Amino acid sequence: MKVISVESVSKKFILAHDRPKDLADAARGIFRRRKNEDFWALKDVSFDVEQGEALGIIGHNGAGKSTMLKLLTRIMEPTSGRIRTRGRVSALIEVGAGFHPEMTGRENIYLNGSILGMSHAEIHSKLDDIISFAELERFIDTPVKRYSSGMYARLGFAVAAHVDPEILIVDEVLAVGDLEFQQKCLQRMQEVRTSSGRTVIFVSHNLAAVRSLCTTGICIKAGSIISGGPVDTVVKDYLDTLERDCEIGLAETTERSGTGSMRLTDVRLLDGNGCATNALIAGEPTTVKMSYVNPGGVKRANFIFTVYNQTGVPVTNIDMGLTAFSPGPLQESGDFYCTIPELPLPTGRYRVAASIVVGGENADHVNSATVFDVVGSRYFEGGKMPPSRYCTALVAHSWSSEPVVAAELPFAAGVLERPGEHDGPGGATWN
Repeated sequence: MKVISVESVSKKFILAHDRPKDLADAARGIFRRRKNEDFWALKDVSFDVEQGEALGIIGHNGAGKSTMLKLLTRIMEPTSGRIRTRGRVSALIEVGAGFHPEMTGRENIYLNGSILGMSHAEIHSKLDDIISFAELERFIDTPVKRYSSGMYARLGFAVAAHVDPEILIVDEVLAVGDLEFQQKCLQRMQEVRTSSGRTVIFVSHNLAAVRSLCTTGICIKAGSIISGGPVDTVVKDYLDTLERDCEIGLAETTERSGTGSMRLTDVRLLDGNGCATNALIAGEPTTVKMSYVNPGGVKRANFIFTVYNQTGVPVTNIDMGLTAFSPGPLQESGDFYCTIPELPLPTGRYRVAASIVVGGENADHVNSATVFDVVGSRYFEGGKMPPSRYCTALVAHSWSSEPVVAAELPFAAGVLERPGEHDGPGGATWN
């Protein structure tokens, strides 16, 4: 039985340009026609979801995924097309939505539960379970304005997951929780689907979580569905599009998000000799070069990149802000180099997502900055490598039949030769 039917749905937003700089400019603007632009967040989208199905929705940032969820939950109405749902819908698509900051966690459970359609008696009967699931017993009578984003997410999910809805919709908000709680949420969604035949809609960039939870999927790109069907097929199609996006060239790609105050113009990999390459050897020095332009005249920014394996699982995140490196005022354009002394990755194909963060906000984020292959290994003696299906990263180690003092081993953190103040976790350095 179909519980969700989306028929030829489109959603248009009107983007206003030429914002007034001051009051005088606004007054002059009364007599000028403002320039507006139509932006189609979704274009002619159609799909059905059966009862008991778990549908994963994946795609780039800005592809239209969250807009689709807001239409499904009636937060917004489509510009054209029709959406039909059967049964009660419970949604967690924004951290803290439905919470009053001055009220305590306990009071907000009653408030949020009522918004989601629960009666006072139903909330009261599930109160202890909700508090226990959120792991907030010590803070449940504290105003939520003092909660961290992770605490917000835990409380919000706990309420939404105990509504007993026919349809549970969850957005990427789980990303703010710790790994253990994310696993707990995924397990709860799995229970909702399998034990009671409920329907789950899940949006996430964590492709491993999507494959684990969902049976089917759709991939949205630029507001349109480009793939739909069994979840493994959809994930593969999505990864293929990421690789094709890398071939376009970073300066030209439109698959990016951010304020635009700074932009990445190139991300490339250099071998130990400083030569550009996309074929690397585990255990050898590797440098990631990140080039930028600075049209906004930004003085300071943080450069970050994440490496994903061929199944879409993040294997490492390298963040300039976690190191002591301080580059000083930024130029109109320039480069930064992050050097990894011994590349700790097993053989396989990898994708690099890169970001420039200014004041805690993405100035530029590119989900597919470049791809590379690890084609061999000098990480361990003899060039051997553990099978990639058993590991996502390599770890320096030694074996002995006698007790040893670990700090005296040549690869220990205090002994491994490091360039000093520019060091990042795992020996990565910025310059």
